[in-house]
Amino acid sequence: MFKRLRWLLLGGIFGAGSSLWVRRQFRHLVERYAPVRGTATVAGTARRVGRDIRDAWADGQRKMRDTETELRAKQEQLSNRY
Repeated sequence: MFKRLRWLLLGGIFGAGSSLWVRRQFRHLVERYAPVRGTATVAGTARRVGRDIRDAWADGQRKMRDTETELRAKQEQLSNRY
């Protein structure tokens, strides 16, 4: 039982450590080979796109609520007639 637990813990520690090491090496390579202006532009564009998507989502939600309110009002008018 303890042997299995020991090997499980060692495997988890080595797995986490190696994934952190690979991540650090990848970041180092990206910083080394990426042009400075290009990464700044890409990051800014990604932020802008994200902001635009959030704004579009909020506009859509707002329009949906307005349309739903109008439809409910029309439905209430029709139900009051009959």
